[in-house]
Amino acid sequence: MGVVPGILAILAGLFGAGVHAVNAAAGRAMGPSFWLMELAAAVAYGLAALLLRSPGARRIQFVLGAIALTQGLALLGSELGALTGDDWTTWLGAWLWAPGYVAIAVLLPVLLPDGRARSRLAFLVNVAAVAAITLVWALTPYDSQDFPEALRGATNPLAVAAVGGPIAGAVTGLLLLVAVLVGLVSLVTRWRAAADLERQQLKWVLVGYACTLVLFGIARLLPAAATGPVAALAMLPLPIAIGIAVLRHGLWDVDVVISRALVYGGLSSLVVALYAGTVWLVGDGLGTTTGTPILATTVVALAALPLRSWLQRHVNRLVHGDVEEPYAVLTRLGRRLAAATTPDDLTERVLPSVVERVARSLRAARASLELRDGSVTSYGDGPSGGTTVELMYAGESLGELTVARSSEFDRHELRALDELAVQAAVAAHTVLLAREAQRAREAVVVAREEERRRLRRDLHDGVGPSLAALALHLETARDLAADDPDAARQLLDRLVPRLNAAVADVRALVHELRPPMLDELGLAAAVRALGNRLSTGTTKVRVTADEIPGLPAAVEVAAYHIAGEATGNAVRHAGAGAVAVRVCDADECVRIEVADDGRGLPDRPRMGVGTASMRERAEELGGQLQIESGPFGTTVTALLPKEAV
Repeated sequence: MGVVPGILAILAGLFGAGVHAVNAAAGRAMGPSFWLMELAAAVAYGLAALLLRSPGARRIQFVLGAIALTQGLALLGSELGALTGDDWTTWLGAWLWAPGYVAIAVLLPVLLPDGRARSRLAFLVNVAAVAAITLVWALTPYDSQDFPEALRGATNPLAVAAVGGPIAGAVTGLLLLVAVLVGLVSLVTRWRAAADLERQQLKWVLVGYACTLVLFGIARLLPAAATGPVAALAMLPLPIAIGIAVLRHGLWDVDVVISRALVYGGLSSLVVALYAGTVWLVGDGLGTTTGTPILATTVVALAALPLRSWLQRHVNRLVHGDVEEPYAVLTRLGRRLAAATTPDDLTERVLPSVVERVARSLRAARASLELRDGSVTSYGDGPSGGTTVELMYAGESLGELTVARSSEFDRHELRALDELAVQAAVAAHTVLLAREAQRAREAVVVAREEERRRLRRDLHDGVGPSLAALALHLETARDLAADDPDAARQLLDRLVPRLNAAVADVRALVHELRPPMLDELGLAAAVRALGNRLSTGTTKVRVTADEIPGLPAAVEVAAYHIAGEATGNAVRHAGAGAVAVRVCDADECVRIEVADDGRGLPDRPRMGVGTASMRERAEELGGQLQIESGPFGTTVTALLPKEAV
């Protein structure tokens, strides 16, 4: 929207400067002249309008282009009027500079940095100031203007004498002062309320605006001959500040456009300079028609690629904050992820490097990588929130990558974020697997030590004292055998049931470690026997179990206990008349299914110890447990991998 005005402004300014040179050579230029101010404003603000290609900068781009165009047309009108003597052309040049000049002072501070005014009242007041001051200058007689000698001999075709009077001058001066104060307060208020990246952007804009106001004031105080050059300098600080905000802090997201423009513009200049320098240095020795052009072309060809690489590195550091553009950064990160060899390397070095690189390359105030286990790796101190990209691996969500900055991302940057998310998802998957494996190892160690503690307690508190008491009674029987055989025999008769009880206790401990029926009968027969044992007069347990050879011991134990726990729950708690137990081969898994026709689970079931135990037994082998319940019964289904160890 501001590209065409920017181009027209630059062309008008340059053409006007050329006409000024012609007028000066012919002695038609009269002072003081403000051609340099108008040229500087047309070129500086016109270039700023050309560079701002982001969708978020359309409004401010249009304003900058309009400022530049009014200045360029004012210069062209003044110089063509002096060249042709046409009153209307001179009239255009005499007032058309005013809207751009006043807009710089009062309108830009209300609209920067995003083109949206925070206060509608401030915007309307300053627009009214621009319109009123422009109208006053268009109607003021030339001899009543600030520098009437510059228009000596010309007549304003629309002059209104009252507009050039002291009252109108005082009113417009007061209006300009109020508008400047409103703009300054608006910009300072926005800067104070901003945070992080936007605050840095506004800081440079505020500095540029302050320098512009100071130079405007100095220009008004200086003699007429010095006013033009100082006013021309006043046209530069704000565009320069905007350029710094763009280059250093990502204002309007035009980094890649500027980067390529600077690289190839600089490369073209260096190539031309290198060619010309070579011709100048060796032209006399090799001749200017054959040898020198060939040598110069060879030198340029050999130096172009190294020069381009050197320029690209330095421009990228200036524009992107890194020696590489965002896509190059992400590609290098992909190679770094592929080269990581250990989970610790990924967790401690690669993931933080991913987050830091994406934040720096995309000029984000903050970037964070949050995995589904709750761990967060972050870089920067900006506010939470922002643009979030989900980390997907094999159709599974592993976490989120969030990047926050004050301005929106364009489609190229969003594509870069998506590419990083694909690469980072591989690292996230590896990290999560490593952490899950570590938790599983820790759970195995804890379970083993708890089992050892239970065995020690049962042996120490149960079987041990029983065997010790039996040993004492046997010694007593031995001592009585010679003197009182009948008493010894009676004592031994009393010890036999106690020995049988001790044997039963030992068998119970062994049964807790691994049900002996699995070794004696196998999984299928053991589950059938289990069903027969759990059947009652009111609940019939029916078992269908396939013979599945070659199962690891851990899978057999887990399947037996899950079937027993689920069947026992159905018999004791479901009020079922029938329970169907099925153990079968399901491709790479063993499927255990227990279904009853009872009353089902409540709407909000509370997971008890038995359910938790079944789920843990399934998951520690890499399997899964599912419970489905309704008004006509409950079905518990477990899938256990046959290759689990």
